[in-house]
Amino acid sequence: MVSITRWLHATYPQINIVLEPLVFTQYAGQLPFIRTIAVGDHLEYSRVVDFVITLGGDGTFLHVSSLFQREVPPIVPFSMGTLGFLLPFNVADFQPQLRNVIEGTSTVLPRMRLTYAKRLGDGSLDARVNVTNEACIHRGTYPHLTTISCYLNGHLLTTSVGDGIIVGTPTGSTAYSLSAGGPIVHPLVSSIVVAPVCPRSLSFRPLMLPSSSRVTLLVHPKSRGRATAYIDGRDCGELKHGECVEITQSPYPLMCVNRDDLAAGWAQDINQLLKFNRTFSYPHDSLYGSHIPDDDDY
Repeated sequence: MVSITRWLHATYPQINIVLEPLVFTQYAGQLPFIRTIAVGDHLEYSRVVDFVITLGGDGTFLHVSSLFQREVPPIVPFSMGTLGFLLPFNVADFQPQLRNVIEGTSTVLPRMRLTYAKRLGDGSLDARVNVTNEACIHRGTYPHLTTISCYLNGHLLTTSVGDGIIVGTPTGSTAYSLSAGGPIVHPLVSSIVVAPVCPRSLSFRPLMLPSSSRVTLLVHPKSRGRATAYIDGRDCGELKHGECVEITQSPYPLMCVNRDDLAAGWAQDINQLLKFNRTFSYPHDSLYGSHIPDDDDY
């Protein structure tokens, strides 16, 4: 981070470099030219920031999304994590990538977000946030299954008894939804994914809906178990019986700087990072090490 900050300041001295308050406090003495924005003043980020640099993993990328609840400036994500499915650039290549951004020659990928709105039992609005990966209504730590009614554009689609329901974006299709059996969706396919989490019924399969859909999840009044809302993995509090959440497409997508050839990059990612359709072959690491077991070994 220090190397990138110093290079930016030396190469483009007219650019103001803004760090989050906690990081600013840590490096202010070492980097006297950096600036920060007051804690909690998220609207100021949208007003003064022209582009964002992230250093870390997918979680860092999601954190940036939470800072911008309206318009999002272009995000330049550099990978320093273990998976980094949302991070197309290696941090070692920061100089040419940042030059392209500043000179206006980069390719930008708009990643769809969702708007999550929680409504109390009387229908009043309690909370509204933007979602990058998924909104999940889940039984959490409660031992009993929860009953959730799912509505599509105001019409009852199904009532699920299980651990919960995920409503996600194409970006989130390679996150929790994928582990729950949901489809892998290309980021340019404008859609909403609905995936059950461990449903009691084997016939509740994942769905892909038009991005114009309005999905409502209602904690059934007779649900035996409780439900907790999770937004991009963050605990957003308990939903009581009769309370619901409405999920629609957000008008504020994430504008992500990406590789010039999006198709090739996406295919490379699902093959190299997710091991897409990888066959099993011996020898490999297993209970037997590199030994190929014979019938007599069992």
